[in-house]
Parts: sequence; structure tokens; C-alpha cells
Amino acid sequence: MKKVNLKKILLKKAVFFIILILGIIYLYFTWMRFEDNRAQSVLQIAKSIEVSLPSETIKKLELNLSDINKPEYQALKNSLKAIISVNPKARFAYLYTKKNEKIYLMIDSEPENSEDYSPPGQEYTEADKSTFDAFNNGNDIITEAVPDRWGTWVSAYIPIKDKATGKIIAVYGMDFDARSWDNALLFEVMESGLLILLLLVATFFLFKILDKNKILNRDIINRKIEEKKLHTTLSTLKKKNDELDQFAYIVSHDLKAPLRAIYSLSEWIIEDLPNISDEINSNFRLLQGRILRLENLINGILEYSRIGTTNIELERVDLHAMLEEIVETIVPNERFEVTINNNFPVINTERILIHQVFSNLISNAVKYNDKPIGKIECAYVSLPDFHQFIIKDNGPGIPEKYQEKVFVVFQTILARDVKESTGIGLSIVKKIIEEKLGSIHIESDGNFGTSFIFTIPKDPKPISPF
Repeated sequence: MKKVNLKKILLKKAVFFIILILGIIYLYFTWMRFEDNRAQSVLQIAKSIEVSLPSETIKKLELNLSDINKPEYQALKNSLKAIISVNPKARFAYLYTKKNEKIYLMIDSEPENSEDYSPPGQEYTEADKSTFDAFNNGNDIITEAVPDRWGTWVSAYIPIKDKATGKIIAVYGMDFDARSWDNALLFEVMESGLLILLLLVATFFLFKILDKNKILNRDIINRKIEEKKLHTTLSTLKKKNDELDQFAYIVSHDLKAPLRAIYSLSEWIIEDLPNISDEINSNFRLLQGRILRLENLINGILEYSRIGTTNIELERVDLHAMLEEIVETIVPNERFEVTINNNFPVINTERILIHQVFSNLISNAVKYNDKPIGKIECAYVSLPDFHQFIIKDNGPGIPEKYQEKVFVVFQTILARDVKESTGIGLSIVKKIIEEKLGSIHIESDGNFGTSFIFTIPKDPKPISPF
């Protein structure tokens, strides 16, 4: 079961929570900064324009329809129109005054044919506290978004004073469409929110990367530990193999020396007793046969134990030529017919090992053949990734129940007194082939002939102890 690191999970949650809180604070200050920037921008625009509106000209307006024909009215009207045309965020520009505690419009920036046009002297019935405060307090005012009959506006009110008396004679007002400011605010908030989201996503992936790095570091450390263990094991194995080779050599030498001595002694006894009976002579020959069998058995065990413990270099081997050489050496000229197909390839392999495989299989085909004319066929089939070889004979066959058993060390079908055998030859064949990552099996009905079929890879790897 995967172990849950509670501290690590809490740390991640704390980091995400802190980033989220900081993001909310950042959004709040973004909104506050926007509001402040909007107020400053509106006020700056309005004050810069208010300076261009002379109080002396405004004083000449009488707050009735007759003002329309006055050049002062027209001059102020054109100025307000120009102001709106060069300030895309502004929608209305106007002058108003207070009379009898009511607000009256003096002039605005709308053309006379506009439905939003206000004639001079029209009462501004939607006037709110901010509208009056500009008169009452004489301070510049920036309003919040306020709705009226024309829409929702952010307004700037700039009092205009008589230069001689200092009295407020009018208020210059500018209305800005609140929706344009809201859209700008929304865009800025969305931009800030996107940055916060990206930060959260980046933090998430950063934790993922850190977790992966920890896993990789742990895997690397574990791999280095395993490599060190493997190196130690290989070194130990090499040492054991060297000791085993030395032991096998010593045992082989120490066992074969007395056997040879017994064999020689039996020869001397036979020579010294020329008139021995046939029974005694037969017993001595049986003794010598057992000695030779034991020596062959020792050689076979030594040979079997050394497979895979020595590094043998690969070389180019002409298999057809090799088979001809083996047949010429092993197969008697009389009583046997041998066929070697012409498609045997030249391959990269360990010459001594492949020679041993073919020698053992052909030797068995000769040894156990019970027909007047023995027939042996050597065939080759090219598979996609393997070489396939077939050694077929017309001998007595191998019953199915023995087809696996014959590859086991010391196992034979016939008793050794019937057919001399160490029981190691096919074990050596199987071990060589499997060390080369190949396979071997038998096809036989148990009565008429046997086929030994084995494969080895086309991309060979040298048989090595490591």
C-alpha cells in the first residue's frame, strides 16, 4: 500500500491557500488602484479643460433661451463639443449653476437636434447631493457610477469661481460612460486573475516536478545500490567460478590418475598370466570397460560444468564445411548414408560449441541406429530471427515419455551395459543451446526415426559467465 505523506500534503495545501489569499489581496488592490487611477484621470481631464473656460464669458449668460443667440454661448458650445470629440471616454460636457436651491443647465456639448440636448435654463431634476456639494463646498468632486435618464455615469464636477469675488458662478461637469470604465476594470481584473491562475498552475506543476525529481533521485540511488550489489555479486560469482574450475580440474586429475593406474595394472596382470581362463579374461575386460566409462563420465562432467563459465569469441563458421568434417570423422563409411543440404549458411558463432552440438547429435544418430543401412539427414531452415537446424535419422525413435528425460544429466533410455553411454551428451547439447538463448526439442513417433530440431538466434551473443 502506498504510504501517504501527511506533512507533504498539508504543505502543498498551505502553499496553494497562501497563493490564493495573496491573489485575492492582489485583486482587491488592483480594483482600488483602478478606482484611484480612474478618479485621478477624470479629475485631471476635467481640471485641464476648466481652465480654458473663462469666468467672464460665463457670467454673460442669462440662463434662458436668449443665450442661444449670444456669441459667448456659441463659443462655449463649440469648446464643449471640441472637448468631447478629443476625449473618447467622455460622453457629456456641460455647465450648470444653482438658483433658488435648484440646479439649472447653462450649456452642454450636445447638438441642438440631439434628443439628449438640454437648452439653457432647463432644470436638472436628477441632481443629487454630489451635484449640490460642488456648489456648497467649492471642492472638486468625482462621483461613483450614478444612473440618470441618459445612462450610468462617472461624473467630475469642477467649480468655476468669479476671479474678482471668488464666488462660485457655475460648475463645469463631465460625464464618462461607466460601462467603458467597468469594461476596463473587468479586463484588468481578468488579466490579474489569469496571472493568479497561471501562478497556481505553475505551482501545481512545480510540485509535480519536485515529486518526480524525488522519485527519480530515489530510483537513481536505488539503482546505484543495486548496481553495487550486482557488481559485488558478479565479483563473487567470478571468484566462485574460478574456484569451481580449479576444483573440477583437481578432482578430475585426482580421480583419473588412479583409474589409469588400475587400468594399467589390469593390463599387466593379463600379460603376466598368459594361461588365464576365458572367464577371468572376460572379467578383466569388463573391469577395463568400466574404468573407461568412469573416465568418460568424469570428462563429461568436467565439460558440462565449464559451459557458460568461459568467454568464447565469435567467429565466422561455414556450417556446411563443418558438418562434412564431422561426418567424415564420426560416421563409418559402411552401413550409413548421410545427406547434408546445400543451404547451410556461414554464421557468426562459437566454433567449438556449435561443433560440439552437431558432433553429439550425429554421434547419437550413429550409435543408436538399428537399421541395416543407417540414414542421417542434416537440414537448415531460415526463420525470421533464428537459424533452425534439423538432424534426422531412421533409427529406432524415442518414445514421447522419454523426449524430455534424455536431456537430463545421466539419463539414458537403454541400460549402459546394453549401449555404452555417459548420459551427459544431450545434456551438454541442451545447455549450450539454451545458453545461446535458443531451444531444442525432439520429434519422433517412438518407432521409426528421430528428428532433433534446435534453433539459435541470428543475432548471437557470446556465451559468457556474466
